[in-house]
Amino acid sequence: MTTPPSRNLDEPVRLHPLTYLEEGEEVTVGRADIDSYGLFPPDGAELLRRLESGVSPNAAAHWYTEQYGEQVDIGEFLEVLEELDLLAKDGEEVAAPAGPVRWQRLGAAVYSPVAWGLYGLIVLAAVAAMVRRPELAPQYQNLFFTHRSLVLLTLGIVLGQVPWILLHESAHALAGRRLGLNSTLSISRRFYYVVFVTALDGLVAVPRRKRYLPMLAGMICDVLVISGLTLVAAALRGSTGAPGVVYRLLLSMAFAVVLRLVWQFYFFLRTDLYYLAITVLGCNDLQTTARQMLRNRLMRLLRRPERLVDESTWHERDREVARWYSWLMAAGYVFLTVTLLTAAIPTGVRLTELAVHKLGTDLSPLNLADVLTFLVLNFWEPVFAGYLAYRAWRRRTRTSAPTAKETAHAAG
Repeated sequence: MTTPPSRNLDEPVRLHPLTYLEEGEEVTVGRADIDSYGLFPPDGAELLRRLESGVSPNAAAHWYTEQYGEQVDIGEFLEVLEELDLLAKDGEEVAAPAGPVRWQRLGAAVYSPVAWGLYGLIVLAAVAAMVRRPELAPQYQNLFFTHRSLVLLTLGIVLGQVPWILLHESAHALAGRRLGLNSTLSISRRFYYVVFVTALDGLVAVPRRKRYLPMLAGMICDVLVISGLTLVAAALRGSTGAPGVVYRLLLSMAFAVVLRLVWQFYFFLRTDLYYLAITVLGCNDLQTTARQMLRNRLMRLLRRPERLVDESTWHERDREVARWYSWLMAAGYVFLTVTLLTAAIPTGVRLTELAVHKLGTDLSPLNLADVLTFLVLNFWEPVFAGYLAYRAWRRRTRTSAPTAKETAHAAG
């Protein structure tokens, strides 16, 4: 790397407000306002502090040599800071220090001692209700809360989970905002599942012991939702008519939340428990390292050394854990693939056959709408997951494709 000729290394550089978190032999440094962070060795963090104090790059490099007995490529160091957007560019104003985030007080209230006491009482009351009335306990039969309409049944199962999914992600966000962290909500996929994802990038700059609640907040919320739905259903037990339908719908939604809670144990899909595990294990990017390790094993087996991934970029702790985690991840994907081939696809084929048969017996507009709605509700997720996969593939293809300038340079 070379230093841009426009920069005078004898003049101080301007840095945006930075946060520092020292953990072991690494220091996380970054900007909380844009959630851009990097891992630095302790000596690199000290060099950065010198620059932040107003010392010129050349003077900071001289200080580093005196302090550590080694020379530093200060130009390369500044380029790293530029890539992380830690340096203020020419004409750019230095960012203001990050202030309180929205909903921070609400987050503090939701996870206050008084709130935890209330949550404990709700869970205990729900458990007591299930023990007293076993029919209130989650069971797969609860999913089928109606037999009158397949569309109504599917709507209840699919759309009935939307508010609880959003509440799950809101719990993550509030737990993070309680710590002053920004958060974003997006739609992504995990293999052939469509998922909502709350990004809390600022967690890397929070002491490890404070990261656990934001990671587990969604699962805690799921337990509370199951408990709340069960208690309301208990109050409607024995009802007939519309209240009876609501009673069965509440138990149906509660069991669906249980299924989502169990899904969190598919840690290889980067669920909440995956992030909890890598935090406890002290990893940095375990999933990527494990995937690249599997790729290198395969390339060595195929005798394709030119396609090996550079292992020098792996974090040492990630490398250590990935030696065994990579096999678990591979086994998990094999399990889901077998499930897709032996259960999901045959089920989809069977549902399509039922829909076609129903259309063959009745082509009325009402029946046509019923069948089409039924098919959309059952197949939107794999179709949308496929679209997200295709879009990601297109993005990678455009990124990896050489530009005209690069092609010309190679030809020259």
